[in-house]
Amino acid sequence: MRLTKAVSISALSAAALIAATPALAQTAGQTGTPTPAPIPVQPTPAPTTTVAQALQTSSDHTTLVKLAQAADLTATLSGPGPVTIFAPDDAAFGRLGQATVDQLLDPANKSSAAQIVKYHIVSGSYTAQELLKQLKAGGGTMTLNTLDGQPLTLTLQGASAIQLTDVKGGKAFIAKLSDTESNGVIEYINGVLSPNMVAQPAAAVPATGDTTAAPATGDEATPADDTGDQDDSSGS
Repeated sequence: MRLTKAVSISALSAAALIAATPALAQTAGQTGTPTPAPIPVQPTPAPTTTVAQALQTSSDHTTLVKLAQAADLTATLSGPGPVTIFAPDDAAFGRLGQATVDQLLDPANKSSAAQIVKYHIVSGSYTAQELLKQLKAGGGTMTLNTLDGQPLTLTLQGASAIQLTDVKGGKAFIAKLSDTESNGVIEYINGVLSPNMVAQPAAAVPATGDTTAAPATGDEATPADDTGDQDDSSGS
């Protein structure tokens, strides 16, 4: 009699458990493999580093940083922007000669340094992909107005190499993909661009742009051939 009662209680308990967890009972009766839930895609965090801060941490742009500081343009590269700077590396400045660099860093030539640095900056955010898209849409050429007030010409060379030509005919190329910062974009170039200098000692500035610059050949130098919409499209 006790055994029968115990079995009845056990059966009732099992029935109550199944009734209380219908989802579990249904899964247990299925033979297929459950479909895994998709992993949520984490959005890319917005950059928090300014153009000025990013350049200051680069070991290849110490001369450009010094020139920007000498010209009191660090605030421009740290402000709300957006701005795009075509940033020559130290090797590009080295081809100008140390004497020329030293003259530009001399406080007496602050205005010359400002003209040189401003000629490498434009208003708006221009990634390499955005420049490539605009160049293809414009027949392979486009002109940007620099903060110095003088134009900078960009042309498409081959499938995706971007050449910059200054007002004196000096040339440089975008050497690797751009970096997007919180207040703009850094385009890395392999030559120093030269504007027409206004009432400055001739010895204090390069006579022409860095005409020895050549297109980089590594994959890193070729912007992605992406003509789709870009989130960081150019500003005016």
